[in-house]
Amino acid sequence: YRPTGPPPGGRPRRRRGLLVMVLAVLLVVGLGVGAWWFLDGRYTSTPSVLGLTGAAAKHELEDAGLTPEVGDKAYSETVPAGRVVATDPEPGAKVADGGTVTLTISLGKERYDVPKLAGKSEDQARAALADTHLAVGTVDGAWSDTVPKGDVVSTSPKAGTTVRPDTAVDLVVSKGPAPVKLKDWVGKDSDDALAWFDAKGLDGKVVDEQYSDDVADGDVISMDPPAGTTLHRGDEVHLVVSQGPELIEVPSVRAQGVDAATATLEALGFKVVTDKATGYLGLGFVYSQSPGGGDMAPKGATITLTLI
Repeated sequence: YRPTGPPPGGRPRRRRGLLVMVLAVLLVVGLGVGAWWFLDGRYTSTPSVLGLTGAAAKHELEDAGLTPEVGDKAYSETVPAGRVVATDPEPGAKVADGGTVTLTISLGKERYDVPKLAGKSEDQARAALADTHLAVGTVDGAWSDTVPKGDVVSTSPKAGTTVRPDTAVDLVVSKGPAPVKLKDWVGKDSDDALAWFDAKGLDGKVVDEQYSDDVADGDVISMDPPAGTTLHRGDEVHLVVSQGPELIEVPSVRAQGVDAATATLEALGFKVVTDKATGYLGLGFVYSQSPGGGDMAPKGATITLTLI
């Protein structure tokens, strides 16, 4: 007799081999799945939320299983204020499920207003521009009757103008009042001189009035400082003004002898000339005089005596 079935023990060995093969396949698959999960499966690609409002960006990130967080704010020339200008991680970068994506929100375009600098010292103006993220441009000087020397007269651009950071702001700084070259007013009308001083911002004053045989009444005898001096607004100019020749009362010399009358008048500084009266008798006495007794005449004036 010859058996026709499998040899004893053959079927169990085949089953064991199949089981080992299945276990090996499962192990390989498990290792592959684990490696995929560790290397890629547990990560999400960061969605792009650039340009979205903060609220919209948060909603989209949460839908992607990520945690949004608002970080710093930054200026942007292209992204309007309140919208997302950047993310960390960047769009398309891998982030673990539930991981945090930090949003940077735009402040809009970075701009600053030129501060009001007129009336400030140059140093104060420079500091104010630095504090406003602006730069100092050219610094020019200009005469000013109202702004003290060293203070800012004006700026370009003007105060309140909105500009980019580091924009150069030009300054005009006062050199104080403009110089005035003093005109010669000696021998000229004092009222005209005082009007000219006033127009030039000078303080003209009449400090004395004197008699003068050479300078007409009301004209300037002298000035201090002298003509040609360089002055500035507010400086004083002192004038001595003529009252004209000194007037002296003419004494009456009628009925006096010509010699005595002449001596009296010449002693007072008058000049004397004589003339003969109609019907002259040759007595040599004063019949009349011009100017008459009691009249006022300048020293050195001529008195005419008419003799009888």
